[in-house]
Amino acid sequence: MSEKEMGLEEALGDLERIVEKLEEGKMSLEESLVLFERGMTLVRFCNSRLEGAERKIESLTGEVPPDLI
Repeated sequence: MSEKEMGLEEALGDLERIVEKLEEGKMSLEESLVLFERGMTLVRFCNSRLEGAERKIESLTGEVPPDLI
């Protein structure tokens, strides 16, 4: 499933599973690098979705979220 079809919650779940696998340390370097790369893609996707949600809230309420001040 591509990121465009994935929801934020699903992406976060995938990211959690990747972190768990990496923390086990039972994979080869090559396998770890592939998972790390996928994890970084998911992190960027999640950040983008969250930033989009913040912008939408700001446009709907006319207020800047407190953590952005």
